[in-house]
Amino acid sequence: MFYGAVVIRGILLTTALLLMMAVSARADFVGHGAPVRDVEISPDGRYAATAGFDDIAILWSLADRSQLARFYGHEAGVNAVTFLPPLPGAARPRVISVSDDGTARIWDGDTGTILHILQGHEKKVVAVAASPDGRQVATASWDRTVRLWDATSGQLLRIFTGHTNSVNDVVFTPKGESLISAGYDGDIRVWPLAEGAESYRFAKVGFPINGLALSGDGTVLVSGSSDQTVRVWDVESGTLKQELGNQHDGAVLAVAISLDGKMIASGGVGGSLYLWNIGSQVPRISLQVEHYRAVWSLAFTPDGSRIYAGGIDSVVRGWLTATGDSVIGQSTRFQPVERVPSSMAFSDDPVERGSYQFRKCAICHALKPGGPDRSGPSLAGIFGRPAGTLPGYTYSEALKNTPVVWDEETIAHLFEIGPNQMFPGTKMPEQRLTNYRDRQDLIEFLKQATRDISTK
Repeated sequence: MFYGAVVIRGILLTTALLLMMAVSARADFVGHGAPVRDVEISPDGRYAATAGFDDIAILWSLADRSQLARFYGHEAGVNAVTFLPPLPGAARPRVISVSDDGTARIWDGDTGTILHILQGHEKKVVAVAASPDGRQVATASWDRTVRLWDATSGQLLRIFTGHTNSVNDVVFTPKGESLISAGYDGDIRVWPLAEGAESYRFAKVGFPINGLALSGDGTVLVSGSSDQTVRVWDVESGTLKQELGNQHDGAVLAVAISLDGKMIASGGVGGSLYLWNIGSQVPRISLQVEHYRAVWSLAFTPDGSRIYAGGIDSVVRGWLTATGDSVIGQSTRFQPVERVPSSMAFSDDPVERGSYQFRKCAICHALKPGGPDRSGPSLAGIFGRPAGTLPGYTYSEALKNTPVVWDEETIAHLFEIGPNQMFPGTKMPEQRLTNYRDRQDLIEFLKQATRDISTK
């Protein structure tokens, strides 16, 4: 129930985050409660989809950045999203999401409901692509496979094996005749879909490859890798056209190419976003997006006029590619998650010591109601609340209809024996505090941090 890796220090920061959320109507894409792993723009340029570490995907209107649907159901962080054409009679496109829970899910954009759960991967699924005709879906996983699925029925069609390490990305060629994938083994591989056609290694980079992008006509392939280099490939000849390796100060995590194949975007660990003209060795625009600390995802609009980026904080931001200016005139402020200093662990105050213990909980649990959604429910009013009953949060079956009521004793018991023993089958990561004082300090912190709510 309480898990995570980063702490929010005190209630003041939480309140500040809520105030930021209140002005989201004019802001960038503000709605996730955790880092954003992916952003995609629909082929018609009307919609955006985002994937978050908070276990959800969101469908947005690109015009006014309003949320149109929130997709709940994954049992771990969502790594990537893409679009499928709308169902007959539907107004909005379908959305596909893939997750650390090893599944892909196809969602109805109108209702937010699950149409299909694609199961079969043995490890986390980190990338997804849709065929140009919308009939097939490809997924890439850390189980070293690429899998092809029927988008209408959700049936598994084929499994492609050959990568010798985790597969990080996959794309369809423009006519849907092949898949191209890349991964930690440094290989770029091509998988023809015609019956009897053999796959082959397109290129071997020699360094882990984190992202791929293919131009609209399929002639230019871009890869980003851990050696700080963006590579541009001629697809027809299989030759390397360019190496852009003198700008990024860390691994390149994300690449994108405009539909017309004339412009490249690259982002990496160092928090920089570069826009390049094909053929140039020098970035045309350099955007220092320090608030990300790492740029995980990039997406051009179909006309190439805007570029959107997602990273460490919970906001997706957009810039005009002609000038580098913010799409909304002024980018949304960075939404920080502060770390409680380690000195708190040695404080004489049990509440301060408890705030240090809460660092393992804060990224997934807000302390106040109405805050941004996270992968766990809000802890507002936690004392005296029956487990699994907070309205609006989708609980696992293990938490539904349990007789547990949260109080000092049950919270302490949770951390003494661990979530998996207390609620077998729960989606909570295993967290234990084996030291009695640590458990009591955490409870004292929670009593104070939620006191105003839980005593009303």
